[in-house]
Amino acid sequence: MRWWSSLITIGRDGLRIQRAFAAPSAIARAVLAVLLATVLGRLLDDPVAGAMASVGAFICGIGTLLTPLRHRAVNALGMAAAFSAMAVLGALVHGTTWLFLLLLAVAAFAAGLWRTLGVAPGIRGCLTLIGLMITADLAPDVHGGLVMAGWIATGTGLVVVLQLLPPYGPRFAAQRRALAALYQSLAEASVTADSAGSVRSDPFTAARQALGLLPQFSRPPAAAVFGLLGEAERIRRALQTLRLTVPASVAAGNEEALAAAAQVLGDISRTVASGHEHHIPDEVWTLLESWAADSPVRSPRDLAARLRLAEQLARRSTDARLGDVLEPHTEVPGLYAGTPSVARTARRIRAQLRPQSPIFRHAVRLAVGVAVAEVVGRSIGGWGGLGISAHGFWVALTTMLVLFPEYGHTIARGWGRAAGAVLGGFLAWVLSLPHWSPTGLAVALVVLAAASFVTLRTGQLMLNLWLTTWIVFLIHHVGGLPGPTAWARAADTVLGAALAVLIFLVWPTWSTRRLPGLLAEWLRVQDRLLPELLTGYADVRATDPAAIDELRARSRQVREHLEAAVERSHAEPAEHRGPWSSAQLEQIRTQVSKVAGCATLLGGHLPRTPQDTVPGLTELADPLHEHLAALARAAAGAETVVPGALRSVFDSFIARSGLLAETSDGSGSAATSRAVALSSATVDAVEALTATIASRHRPHRHATA
Repeated sequence: MRWWSSLITIGRDGLRIQRAFAAPSAIARAVLAVLLATVLGRLLDDPVAGAMASVGAFICGIGTLLTPLRHRAVNALGMAAAFSAMAVLGALVHGTTWLFLLLLAVAAFAAGLWRTLGVAPGIRGCLTLIGLMITADLAPDVHGGLVMAGWIATGTGLVVVLQLLPPYGPRFAAQRRALAALYQSLAEASVTADSAGSVRSDPFTAARQALGLLPQFSRPPAAAVFGLLGEAERIRRALQTLRLTVPASVAAGNEEALAAAAQVLGDISRTVASGHEHHIPDEVWTLLESWAADSPVRSPRDLAARLRLAEQLARRSTDARLGDVLEPHTEVPGLYAGTPSVARTARRIRAQLRPQSPIFRHAVRLAVGVAVAEVVGRSIGGWGGLGISAHGFWVALTTMLVLFPEYGHTIARGWGRAAGAVLGGFLAWVLSLPHWSPTGLAVALVVLAAASFVTLRTGQLMLNLWLTTWIVFLIHHVGGLPGPTAWARAADTVLGAALAVLIFLVWPTWSTRRLPGLLAEWLRVQDRLLPELLTGYADVRATDPAAIDELRARSRQVREHLEAAVERSHAEPAEHRGPWSSAQLEQIRTQVSKVAGCATLLGGHLPRTPQDTVPGLTELADPLHEHLAALARAAAGAETVVPGALRSVFDSFIARSGLLAETSDGSGSAATSRAVALSSATVDAVEALTATIASRHRPHRHATA
C-alpha cells in the first residue's frame, strides 16, 4: 500500500461509525452526575462553578465508561483522585510557563507508560492530564485556579457517589465479562472447520488479566470463577485433540455433537455473565453423552466431561458462598496464588523502559508532542481574536488524544477527531444562533453531554461532533461567544491532529519492522518449551509444572504481540514492508497458532501414570531444540534454514524406534498412539512455519523500528 492510499484507507476507517455502546446504567450514572453539577451551578447562580463541576463530572464520567477491569467505584475513585490532583497541580504552576511545560511533559510520559496496562488505562491516564491543562491554561490566577480545581473535584465526587446507586450486578462483574467472552469464543471455535487454529489466545489473556486484578482476600470466594478459566484451558485442549485424533470415518458424525457443545458453552457464557443460571436442556446432555460413549477414541469423552464440570462451576459461581469450599483449580495455581497488584504493575512498566519498546517510544512521543503542541497553541494567539488567547489547551489536548503507539490508530484518530470537530463546530454555531436563556443553556449542556456519553465508543467522528458542541455551549454558558469559540475549537483540533501525525512520522514505530524480532523471540520461547514437553514423556512428573506454566504464559504474551503486529502491518505503507508479504504474514500467524496449539496438547497429555510414559520421545528433544534455535536466527535474518530437515529426523527416529509399528498394528497403548500423533503434528506445524520463514526476502529499504 502506497503512502497516499494508506492515508486514505485508514482515514476512511477513522470516519467509520461503530455500533458499540457502554452499559445503559453506566451512561445513566454519568449523565446524572453532569445534571447534578449543572443544577448545583444554577442553584448557586455561579456559571463558573457549574461549568467546572460539569467538566469534572464529564471527564470522570468518561473514565468510568471506558472498559473497566476493577469495580466501578474503584475506577471512579481512582479517576476522580488523579484528575482532581492534576487540577490542583495545574493551578499551582499557573503563570510559570517553563515549570508547567516541564510538568506537562513528565506527566504525559507517565501517561504513555501507563498504556502498558491496556488501552483503557492508557486513555484514562491521558484524561487526567486534562485537569492539569485546564487550570494551568484557563485560570485567571493561582487562587482562581485553586477555586476551579475545587469545583472540578466536586464534580468528580458526584461521579464517585453515584457509583453506589443500583443496579449492582453480580459480584466480580469485570471478571465475569472476560470469562463470558472467553466461553463465547470457545463456542464459536467448537463449530469451525479447524478448531486447533481458530481458538484465539487473546480471550484467555484478557480473562487472566481480569482475574489477576482481584485482591487476595477476594480470591477464595472467586474460586469457582478461577476454576472456569482452568476448565476453559482444558476444553480448548479437548477441542484441539478431537480435531487431531478422531479418525476421518468418525469425524463426519461430529457436527451435531459439536453444535451441542457450542450450545453448552454459550449457555455457560450467559450464566457467567449474568450471575443467573441458564438451564441447559437435558436432550443436549443426552446427545453429548451418547456421542462420547459410542466413540472409539477418548477425546469425545474428555470433552463431554470437561463441559459437564464447567457447567457445574458456572452454576456454583452464581452463589458467592459456595466459592469458599472449592480448592484452587490445578490449571491456574500460580494465578490463584497471585502477585500483589502494585508489584505486578511496577514490573510490567519497568519492562518497557528500553528504547526499543513501542510503549517507551509512545511515551516519549506523547511527552514531546504535548509540550510542543502547547507551545504552538499559545503561539497562535487565539486565531486573531476568535479563540482564547495565550493558551494552547485544545491543540495540546488533541495531540495527546490522537497519538497512539501504532501508525494505523494514530492516523485514523487524527482523521476522525478533526472531522468530528469541524462538524461539531458547525453544528454548535447553528444551534447557538437562537437566543438561549441560562436555563435553556443548562438543559442543552446536559443533553449534549448525554449524547457524548452515548457515542463514546462509536468512533472519534461522532464523539467529537457532540463533544465539540458541548464544549462550545459550556463556554457560551460562562459568557463566551459561541461562534468564535466553535471556529477556534475546530481549527485547534485540526492543527493538533496534524501535529500528532507529524510527530509520529518523525519517530515512528513500524509494526512491520518489529515482526522479525517478535517472531524470533516467540521461537526462542518455543525452543525452551517444546523440548521440555517432550522430555516430560519420559516419566511421570518429569517436568516442573510451574516452569511449564511460566513458559506457556510467556509464549502466549509474545504470540499476542506478534499477531497484533501482523494485523497492524497491513495498514502501513509499502515502503516500510518487512521481509514477508501480507499473505506470508497471514500464513505465519496461522502457523504460529498451530504450533502453539500443538504445544498446548503436548502439555495437556503429559503422562499421569507409568503406563502413559513414552520414554523414546525424549530423543527428539535435542533435534527439535537445534531446529528451533536455527529457525529463530533465520526469522531475525541472521541465517537461512532448510525446510524438511526436522521431518527427516523425525521419520528416521520413528522408523528406528518401532513406535510407528506399535501404533499401526494396535500393539501399543492409546497413550503411545496419541503421543506419536501429537509429536508428528508438532513437527508438521514447525516444518510449515519453517518453509514460510525460509521464503523471506531482503527488503530494499531498512528503517528503525
